[in-house]
Amino acid sequence: MQVPEHLLPLVEQLRALSTADRDLVIQAAEALAKWRELPTLPWEEFEKVKGIVSLGGDAVEDCKALYDGDDVK
Repeated sequence: MQVPEHLLPLVEQLRALSTADRDLVIQAAEALAKWRELPTLPWEEFEKVKGIVSLGGDAVEDCKALYDGDDVK
């Protein structure tokens, strides 16, 4: 199997591990990779969920106050 040259050090490190340790490393890497995958929502569903959470406030006014220096502490 051909592996890009920049991955060869990783292949060697994995090869040096026992099968059990190698499996643990791979499982951990796969679990962490799932955190990088952001959930998606089809546009057709967006209207159904829009406005479900309301935290109050007015982001536009808050930003104006912050950048105008009106509410800087």
